[in-house]
Amino acid sequence: MVLHMLAVFGRETAHPPVLIESEEALKKTHAPMLSEDEQAAEDAACAKIIDTVFSAAKPASRHKQLMGKGSGFLYEASPYCSYAERDGVHVIFTGEVSEWPGIDVVSSAHDAFVRNEPPLEANDAAWLLDFYGTFGRGASESTTERALECLARVKGTFAFIIYDAVHHRVLAARDSDGVQPLFWGCTDSGQLMFGSVADDLDGCNPTAAPFPAGTLFASERHTVAYSPGAYGWVIVDDDFPGLIMSFQRTKEGAEGWRNVKAIPRVTSKGVVCGAVYKVASAQNMDSA
Repeated sequence: MVLHMLAVFGRETAHPPVLIESEEALKKTHAPMLSEDEQAAEDAACAKIIDTVFSAAKPASRHKQLMGKGSGFLYEASPYCSYAERDGVHVIFTGEVSEWPGIDVVSSAHDAFVRNEPPLEANDAAWLLDFYGTFGRGASESTTERALECLARVKGTFAFIIYDAVHHRVLAARDSDGVQPLFWGCTDSGQLMFGSVADDLDGCNPTAAPFPAGTLFASERHTVAYSPGAYGWVIVDDDFPGLIMSFQRTKEGAEGWRNVKAIPRVTSKGVVCGAVYKVASAQNMDSA
């Protein structure tokens, strides 16, 4: 049985990559600022989505948190679904990792047990939070490159979402074999959603699609100056689309990463409706 894990991000928190938004959402996600009424509506929409899934989750293990700006998350706690938070960074993790780069989790837990000591970290979400702290928070390019290198070396299955409230950054990833389920999509109001159960994302338009295995999504809101006419200059965040990047090498032992392709989605009536993303195969990379 798949455990519920769901994260919702408002327009001022994360921006989806191109081609997964509806035309209606595109009209809203590129607006530089939200009015008070728009923000209130976005918060209400987020709360409704979270509460609907929360009511279907197991009462003994369900947890939820609304973070404002149209964002929130929920999860069902278990050994295979965990949460950790530190200094404004939230991590939700599903799966099981036996080895992080430089850390054998199984051996570490065994050694702690033998010494009758608590484990170094409580769960995989906490381990991921530790590694996120090493990615380098000063520049988004170095952060994502460090994240790709780390994920390429992880041994295990995983799907996770990281929300860094301090640096306005959202990261999401799924293991290369796609063992852990993860879906994503965007609502008509422009909210970006990630979840382990496809039905939990039924408000997405186009419908939620599988998050591409072996990839990392990264969205970071950079502060810029904006002049809204008669209102003078104000400071807001930009609206650059989020990035979707592969952490699968082009070849074993090679330095480069495989490309990520956007494949058009076509309805039964032959109408193009957004796109799904997929990592290029090694054969396609060789022939390119």
